[in-house]
Amino acid sequence: MIVFHLHLYQPERADPWLEIILPEPSASPYRHWNERVSRECYEPNAELGNYNWVSFDVGPPLLSWLKAHRPLVFKALLDGDRAGMEKWGHGNAIAHPFYHVILPLIPPRDRDVLIYWGVEYFKRFFKRSPEGMWLPEMAVDVQTLEALVDNGITYTVLTQSQVKGGRQGGPFKVVLPSGRSIAVFVRDEGLSNTLAFSGFEKFAELLKSVSGDVVIALDGETFGHHLKGGDKMLAEFIKSRANELGNLGLLYERGYRGEVEIVERTSWSCPHGLGRWSRDCGCDGPAPWREGLRKLVDWVGEQVDRVFESRLGLRGWELLRGYIEVLMGGDNSKYTTEQLRLLEAQRAKLAANTSDAWFFARVGIEFGIAVKWALRALELLGDDNIIREFYKKLDELAVNGKTAEFFCPKIRGPLMAAMMYISLATAGRAPERIGPYFIKPVNDEFEIIDSRTREVFRFRHDLLWGVVQSF
Repeated sequence: MIVFHLHLYQPERADPWLEIILPEPSASPYRHWNERVSRECYEPNAELGNYNWVSFDVGPPLLSWLKAHRPLVFKALLDGDRAGMEKWGHGNAIAHPFYHVILPLIPPRDRDVLIYWGVEYFKRFFKRSPEGMWLPEMAVDVQTLEALVDNGITYTVLTQSQVKGGRQGGPFKVVLPSGRSIAVFVRDEGLSNTLAFSGFEKFAELLKSVSGDVVIALDGETFGHHLKGGDKMLAEFIKSRANELGNLGLLYERGYRGEVEIVERTSWSCPHGLGRWSRDCGCDGPAPWREGLRKLVDWVGEQVDRVFESRLGLRGWELLRGYIEVLMGGDNSKYTTEQLRLLEAQRAKLAANTSDAWFFARVGIEFGIAVKWALRALELLGDDNIIREFYKKLDELAVNGKTAEFFCPKIRGPLMAAMMYISLATAGRAPERIGPYFIKPVNDEFEIIDSRTREVFRFRHDLLWGVVQSF
């Protein structure tokens, strides 16, 4: 059996205050990278029906964007999952943590929340419980595997260098310190990397020498974005080998192929373990800022957790698990504004850990995404002393001849929404909503209501002053 697994993912690109993806000039001629990659990859693969024949995962920020802006791709993914169920008795989709975070590098509570949110998100859209879950960058340790089992996950996917002995295929049984176990599929590194970096022709040649079950796992963006025409090549391969294809669930049904031990704190994209997201390990070139960014984001997490627990107590952590219902569009009326501010601070803190901020040696929009979400998290705490300390730390983090403060927008949040409202109203197109902000005219003034926290900000049309009230 041949199993293709496509990892479909984009970082959380939305502005933390407006929840709108602002223009990303590097994605030209498209407005931002979600639009560009969708046009080059997600849409053509959907049109060709490729998701009906492969195993896949989709990061929640991307799936939410597709649902809102590319509904035909969203539908193709749901249909692809059902197609797998009809053909092979198991859906093609597996779950993904809510954000693309290196799970072994974050505290256990954060890891549990991201996995739990990912499971609940999956259940909402795919209408079933997930069998498996993709680990961002395949970053793994036994505590992360324990957390998967805690949340009902049966299997995950690793690469050969992450298991002792380097076996490929599977499923293999991993016995955990708790005495429980989890299954891992091990992708064939040579075949997967050949397909990702050398294309289908060389891949097909190598595949001829492989016997038995094989798992091919790679970025889904390979097929059309990284590899031009890859979407059509995949469709042709599927057509020619359809009787040999299956998905991870079907392969799992065949039973364990043995037992393996994992290599702790490893990933599929860094030969230095987890160095790429914590220090200047040399991946992609010199990146002396990586350690500083890791320390900064970790510090932000400590501040958020300290204030969160001091104000909400231990009950706050249960509230946080349940907050996924709000993030999926549910009613937030059962929470107070204080609780909502702190829950949103936790969400922003988690988003600041998105792995792309560290992935490239160059400093670009991904770095800025992390800094902005970190600032958003601390602003929600309402403590000016913490904000001052944050800016001090930003000044100590040098990147490309600037300090990290360069990435903090001077105008943000309700003030930005107010400016956008006035500009549009002046042009005769006064909106009722901008991102998460609702606008309500009040005589010669107007109110901006943040739907996430139910805070109300009042402005004059000349923007000379603003008063905040919380209900």
